[in-house]
Amino acid sequence: MKVGKFEHSLTFNAALIFSLASVAVFLVACFFVATTTAQTESQNTENPQFESQLKELLTTVYCYCGCERETIEVCVCGTAERIEDDFSNQLLAGQTVEQIRTNYLDTYGPQFYAVMPAEGINLIAYIMPAVIFVLIGGVAFVVLRKSKQQPVATTNGPEGSNQQVADKTLKQVEAELEKYKEEK
Repeated sequence: MKVGKFEHSLTFNAALIFSLASVAVFLVACFFVATTTAQTESQNTENPQFESQLKELLTTVYCYCGCERETIEVCVCGTAERIEDDFSNQLLAGQTVEQIRTNYLDTYGPQFYAVMPAEGINLIAYIMPAVIFVLIGGVAFVVLRKSKQQPVATTNGPEGSNQQVADKTLKQVEAELEKYKEEK
């Protein structure tokens, strides 16, 4: 049986329409999923206090994943994402930042605390920059003070003394000034 031109174009158009319709349905479904996800996330983080507490937690403890020693905020592994979700859920449940951090550090150890506590031997690390700054300032003060107190030594060499050179220069400047005054 012979198929005419018109019947062939109808089948081609139907296939094209079907594929365009399926792409449109896919895009609408993706838009719906993205909108739902954004609404869920915005409901969880509408409170600025919640965001600041979560950020404090994420920046003060290291991820235990074993990658590099990075805070949870910076680490890009799946473990860090799970920890962030866990922290978020605990904050929404009403726990404080200190409770969550303490539980995390009790579970994984104090080596995962990103902020060095100012106690014990760590206190030296907090004090030493100030001590070094004061020592450098003191040394600079003493050196400058001594350099002002010492008179400039003059040497008598073949060219003459420094004082003689300064006197010659002074006389030349005075002579030039007198010439200038006379010209005017």
